[in-house]
Amino acid sequence: MMNKMSKLLILLIPSLSCITASAAGVESTMTTDQPNIIIILSDDVGVGDIKTFYKPSKVTTPNIDKLARQGMSFTQAYAPASVCSPSRYGLLTGKYPSRGPVRYAPARFDSPLTIDTDMVTLPKFLQQQGYKTAHLGKWHLGYGETGITNWAGDIKPSAPEIGFDYSLGLPTNHSDNFRSYVENHKLLWLKDSVTNLPNKPTKNDLKKTRFDDEVDSTLTSKAIQFMKTNKDQPFFLYLALVAVHTHVTPHKKFRGTSELGQFGDYINELDHHVGEIMATLEELNLADNTILVFASDNGGQERDHHTAGKNLNLKDTSQQVAEKSKTAKTDAKEKFGHRTNGDLSGYKSSNFEGGFRVPFIVRWPGKVAKNSESKQVFVLTDILATTAGLLEKDLPKSAGGDSFDFSSVLLGENVTKPIRTTSIFQTPNGLFAFRQVDWKLRYVPDSKTKGKAVNLLKVPVELYNLAEDPYEKNDVASLHPKRVTDMRELLVAQLERGHSH
Repeated sequence: MMNKMSKLLILLIPSLSCITASAAGVESTMTTDQPNIIIILSDDVGVGDIKTFYKPSKVTTPNIDKLARQGMSFTQAYAPASVCSPSRYGLLTGKYPSRGPVRYAPARFDSPLTIDTDMVTLPKFLQQQGYKTAHLGKWHLGYGETGITNWAGDIKPSAPEIGFDYSLGLPTNHSDNFRSYVENHKLLWLKDSVTNLPNKPTKNDLKKTRFDDEVDSTLTSKAIQFMKTNKDQPFFLYLALVAVHTHVTPHKKFRGTSELGQFGDYINELDHHVGEIMATLEELNLADNTILVFASDNGGQERDHHTAGKNLNLKDTSQQVAEKSKTAKTDAKEKFGHRTNGDLSGYKSSNFEGGFRVPFIVRWPGKVAKNSESKQVFVLTDILATTAGLLEKDLPKSAGGDSFDFSSVLLGENVTKPIRTTSIFQTPNGLFAFRQVDWKLRYVPDSKTKGKAVNLLKVPVELYNLAEDPYEKNDVASLHPKRVTDMRELLVAQLERGHSH
């Protein structure tokens, strides 16, 4: 069998000056056959938003569908949370977000950095192997030890402190009204006269502004630049695109291109940017040495957020893009019959399957079988251990406590047993879902307990057998009281133990 070190991992999930850095006190172990790694994470994309995962949909995703034909699709892939920040925490740390500070709600723009700078994160681990690392796109993980009190000063600790040589980030997302990016430790485009900025900048504070309808095109352009600059050395790129999160403001080139209104146009733009990354790999002769994975940070959103279409900053206002952005997701569902999460129950923020189940595709030419499918339960926290497995490197025992190695599945080995037998998922209301093989325990939300610590041994639950009832139509908790009790106790034990292994 070809040595795993000869394989290239790109994990697809959504201005570039590059800074040379390495993990402090760690000697580089780079070899010439180390693979590059790219993570592109899309935002709020449900399985119904990608044709490969839900054939009845009217979406048009030719590039992502091509990716699936050229690689492996995971039909039971999950985000560890049903909202943004916790899932991103899990992806970068290999730990469930319940281990960190983002258990109950997404990080705010003024939240402290939610990842401990002493932690062995995915980018820090790869720095230790000699990789050039970059983050481009949505951050949503906070800044500073206690938050940032002056955005005109140094914004640190930040992405560089957890392992990224270079970072160009949106503090939360493209509807955060910052109208700028944080580049490494500085807010871009501030006027020289602005030296004290306790809150978000206004347009009067900035020399130029970030446009909502050009964020993903800007990020993809920067990603291509990074790939070209670093094509002769191993690199890791985490490209966190903002589509299809509110605001639904597709670039002018994609408006009116779908059968699902403006929301479908935004999906078309996302697919186009995936295609640009794929084309660049071909152009640079890197495709054969690349694993390309497409994923999302949580399931699709049912309706438009109350902030949709407010405080927009658009480069181009044609085709009523501002007005349509207010109801784009609702219109896709109610006018055009779109099912963002396919036939799954629930949506973003819920602890039904629609809140956590995400599209996940891996392409690895010559290594991952074409047009293949895995039914293994995979969680985004598993990216860290899987990467280490592909590189044949050992993780420190303290790292990735909720991360499992799926490299054997990707390489086509005969894996007959589930690699992951339990999985913990969380929602912003402080409750959980817990999966044990095919059984899923769902804690029932209560307005009195929202955002508070709850007694997981007493909160009402529902029980589903996902093998027999994948759409969670039949609660069988009353028929299996012992299983409910056992699963409750196992969940609490895993949470108290602090790791899954």
